[in-house]
Amino acid sequence: MDEAKRKPGRPNVIDRGMIVDAALAIEDAGRTLSMQAVADRLGVPRGTLYHHVADRAEMAALVAVARLDEALDDSWMPAPDADWRTWLTSFAHAMRTALLAHATPVDFVLLEGRSGRRQLAQVEAVLTVMARAGFPPELSTRCLTLLVEVVQAHARSVFVARASGPEQQRASLSAMLAATGAEFPLLRAGTPDAPDPDDQLAFDLDVVLAGIEMILGNRRGVS
Repeated sequence: MDEAKRKPGRPNVIDRGMIVDAALAIEDAGRTLSMQAVADRLGVPRGTLYHHVADRAEMAALVAVARLDEALDDSWMPAPDADWRTWLTSFAHAMRTALLAHATPVDFVLLEGRSGRRQLAQVEAVLTVMARAGFPPELSTRCLTLLVEVVQAHARSVFVARASGPEQQRASLSAMLAATGAEFPLLRAGTPDAPDPDDQLAFDLDVVLAGIEMILGNRRGVS
């Protein structure tokens, strides 16, 4: 973050933790996050916030980290003896929860300090299970990267749907198909009336895990 933008002095009336807590409460209430809204909730002048955060972008980033930290506790982790498919599936759903917990899109990022070490420990636990199943380190890391990319893409699509509204999306697609007459019958037959993002993620994960299993089998066959 841009330290030069912050005002010197840092009054003791509030701190960054209080700012983040106020911002989280504002988002949880469904209100628009702004510097003024946070200042009002804390009962301080807006200028006081700038002694602790550079601008709204830094405040939003701190909120995003808080959401990720909150969602990525150890509760998602399966039993140590669970297979690699269970671990990857659980990890994917934990990431999805973390990414969608924020009011705006945010990438899956490594946290700093103690939270960052905990996240790295979780990744190491996943890789340990994969190593036990016969995955070479490079392959397991590539597979985990693929999983993260798939979940990130899924989360972005959910945010797009939230912004435009599922009804609007269906109406737009229906209008496009209606204008084509009898063309594209397979597209009509394969397009659900009410797309379910949870179903789509489940399908995505099935495909990813099947592909990973096939690659692992091929590697074993070669060796």
